[in-house]
Amino acid sequence: MTSCSYITILTIAFCLTNILTSCGQSQGKKTGQIIKSKSINSIQFDTSRTSIIPFDQKGDYPFDNSYKPTTLTQEGINDIDSLLIVRVTNYNNSLDKNRKGWTIDLKKYNYRKQLIAVTNRNGEKEVWANCFCDTWGSDSWKNEIMRVNDDGNCYFNFKINLTMKKLYDFDVNGVA
Repeated sequence: MTSCSYITILTIAFCLTNILTSCGQSQGKKTGQIIKSKSINSIQFDTSRTSIIPFDQKGDYPFDNSYKPTTLTQEGINDIDSLLIVRVTNYNNSLDKNRKGWTIDLKKYNYRKQLIAVTNRNGEKEVWANCFCDTWGSDSWKNEIMRVNDDGNCYFNFKINLTMKKLYDFDVNGVA
């Protein structure tokens, strides 16, 4: 082998090593920190902002026990995010000038999102999404449903029928 062949092999090995060691990481936009993403059933999502919580028919969930647990696909995750943006934009635009303080600002606040996926009686996939901007410094939101009664636009939730691409039961918390 010539020295040119060795250089080519080393270059390819270096590139492959970089590719393999950087999988599942992306640079944060402002701080330069590494954000871990998670792959479940070949879907990618940012675990610092989204948690997929399995549906338990015996638990206190937003769906009754006639629903069955299911999984999400990458297309489903993308649809949830797209429908969320459209619905929040419509909600914000519907606020009169006296209620502009109730605006949901997805860019300004670091909203987290919990997702619970189910299949309904008709075999359609549905998801409950619970969104909030405060975790009180705890990571328990990644495994347990976050329930808050008040605090306004920092907490909102909705359901989506992914089969029909329809968002419903959009609810923003009130203020005590």
